[in-house]
Amino acid sequence: MSASASAITVEGLGKRFGAVQAVDDVSFAVEPGEIFGFMGHNGAGKTTTLRMLLGLTQPTSGRAAVLGHDIVRATLEVRRVAGYLPASYALPPDMTAREFLQYVAAMFAIPPATARARGDALLRRFGLEDAADRKLRGFSTGMTQKVGLAQALINEPRVLLLDEPTAGLDPLGRHELLEHLRELAQQGVTIVFSSHILSDVETLCRRVAAMHHAKLIACGEIAALRREHGAATMDELYLTLVRRQAS
Repeated sequence: MSASASAITVEGLGKRFGAVQAVDDVSFAVEPGEIFGFMGHNGAGKTTTLRMLLGLTQPTSGRAAVLGHDIVRATLEVRRVAGYLPASYALPPDMTAREFLQYVAAMFAIPPATARARGDALLRRFGLEDAADRKLRGFSTGMTQKVGLAQALINEPRVLLLDEPTAGLDPLGRHELLEHLRELAQQGVTIVFSSHILSDVETLCRRVAAMHHAKLIACGEIAALRREHGAATMDELYLTLVRRQAS
């Protein structure tokens, strides 16, 4: 794949699991420092697309690159520059938050002293310094999401892939997490934000890609898409796109 000014480039990406086409001919690009929305219902193909970008599952067609690194030929390079918060994960219950961040840092071969400093800085950033030495089994959903985001940032990634990061959070927790993401984008981190909570997508993103049944059904600026389809809300926009796809 040739070099591109885009932080992420996806061209005709597809993934089949046996008879099931999970992602079908998806193409989009994400610019450096952008918070790019990735919306769709559960099972639309969002998670599989993100996992392909990280090399966690191999595409069956198409190609993609993250910061110029091909996701198939240069998977390790992609993982060095990217952070990932999956939609579903379990933290080790007998570790403390500080121990867990140091454990993740060791996977990136980050020196112990640097790992501790970065981990402590992230715990302070997310207001978890007082809980740093508590076992993770006692963390609330909001605290768990903050630790998840902290581990995604421990390698100081230039690209951050987030899969349903606000799911299960109360309104205050969602607001705090969205504010953290805005700060990261202001610092130059490129973010792909996957969610079926469309108000969160609208709050954070200028551009969005919409998926339905494995296919990309729209991609562009939210404001322009809403004008084009006469949609007053994001929910209305998505429903309109789905109905147009089905017709």
